[in-house]
Amino acid sequence: MPEQQVLLGIEAGIAALFQSGRSALRDYSRLFHPELQPTGFTILRMIFACDPAQAGTVIQQTGLDKSAVSRQIKVLRDLGLIETRRDPHDGRSSFLVPTPLAEQRMEALKQRMKRDYRDRLAGWTNDDLIAFSTLLERFNSSDPAA
Repeated sequence: MPEQQVLLGIEAGIAALFQSGRSALRDYSRLFHPELQPTGFTILRMIFACDPAQAGTVIQQTGLDKSAVSRQIKVLRDLGLIETRRDPHDGRSSFLVPTPLAEQRMEALKQRMKRDYRDRLAGWTNDDLIAFSTLLERFNSSDPAA
């Protein structure tokens, strides 16, 4: 198969993967909380990943606009999913942390995600899964913008 055709096939596959990911993000956001938008869920996942997280870190890591992050942080607070804690080493700074409610819901959602991926990949061999994971990691780490 000619290289150009292979590259176009890769692009089409990545576009389909992106669309599938967006759909999953919408679904998982709704499952997490019916009023949570995908952007808010993305921010919440970043807060979980950094726990605790500063707003500036969330902005930097997600690439979202500062005002969009601020709005979503307010929504997350209003929904009882995050709280703000003062930095014990610097009283001028604060951290965003998930609430116990958010931790409980995230654990339940992680179990759902595992089931979903287990179902989707049921016919794959262990070698297939390892190769897929390795290639995804390699592809994502090759992004010069990352």
